[in-house]
Amino acid sequence: MLHWLPFCTYLVVAIIITIDAFSRYQQFGKRLTVFACFCYFVIILRLCLTPISFSFISADRNLRYFHGVPYNLIPFQQVDLEWFLNVIMTIPLGILLYLIGRKSPFVVIICLSFLFSFFIEGNQFVCDFLFQIGRVADIDDIITNTLGGVIGFYGLKLFDRSIIDKIIQPFFLS
Repeated sequence: MLHWLPFCTYLVVAIIITIDAFSRYQQFGKRLTVFACFCYFVIILRLCLTPISFSFISADRNLRYFHGVPYNLIPFQQVDLEWFLNVIMTIPLGILLYLIGRKSPFVVIICLSFLFSFFIEGNQFVCDFLFQIGRVADIDDIITNTLGGVIGFYGLKLFDRSIIDKIIQPFFLS
């Protein structure tokens, strides 16, 4: 049961932040964006910080170990399905970043995507060390998650000043 402590702790924090954000935004569209952020965060927590009994990491990858906790600091040892799934997993992050601050400069989007990716991988490493959740911290995941956030943000930004921009206008938090 201790394996679930990180997930449950972050879930409680996410609920508190979401309730606070709901009190700040009264419009339905903005509240829907806040709720989407909450749902996305919970899904990411579930995918990345809950115990697993298997790993997609293959034997071909050169892993290092810190007190039994596996990690990879050598990028692009293996470009496989997991690599592309990590990009896809964070495209919604970029879309949500666009809805939160669509005028953000490129550097800010890269930094926020990187920090989110680092948050995931850092937590996987620490939580595996403390609670043995069976995760691997991987530099490839940081790179691909950052890329996915940037793709999501600029993919939606392509529709600036179009009919789609007018449709999503009520969902902007800024």
